Amino acid sequence: MLEKIRSYLLLISFIVIAGGLMLYMYVLAKGDSSMFGGSSGTLEATDFQTLTFTAGDKGYLLCDADLCSNAEADGNAEPFNIGAVSLRQILADYTDAMPTVRTHNFDFRKSQFDFVERLPGETYPTVISVQVLPVTALSSKLVFYSYKPIGKSTAEDHHERAERWLGALHALAAKRR
Repeated sequence: MLEKIRSYLLLISFIVIAGGLMLYMYVLAKGDSSMFGGSSGTLEATDFQTLTFTAGDKGYLLCDADLCSNAEADGNAEPFNIGAVSLRQILADYTDAMPTVRTHNFDFRKSQFDFVERLPGETYPTVISVQVLPVTALSSKLVFYSYKPIGKSTAEDHHERAERWLGALHALAAKRR
């Protein structure tokens, strides 16, 4: 009797394991299946012109009042002493070198990047949206918005993230001059 129960349990275990492996192989073969939200997900690109934000919210926004008219930014867009094309290339090089950052969206017409960054120890990623604005041929501004659509975060976390990003971008820009 005990041998029969053990045989049935082994058979059921084998079926469950084989089914799980088949599902795993199916998902691997299918790639970014719509079964799991697809590769693009549902995260929309940031629209700075219609963005509503209040200073102190769980996020951090550096944007000029003429672009972000509906938002109360934490500060103005960050100025750089290089042209917009160079700044865009520096930004692309910086994020390509970061294993914790993935480009989610890039709008070439607006010169806007939307990134997803997940640092070690973070359960949910942070969204970082930046837009490069030309000022003159040799200067530009970077609009920066960091927020977490889900999960816990504080304004201080986003401020530190902005300081880290902007410090690295200024260092790369100084090397390029």
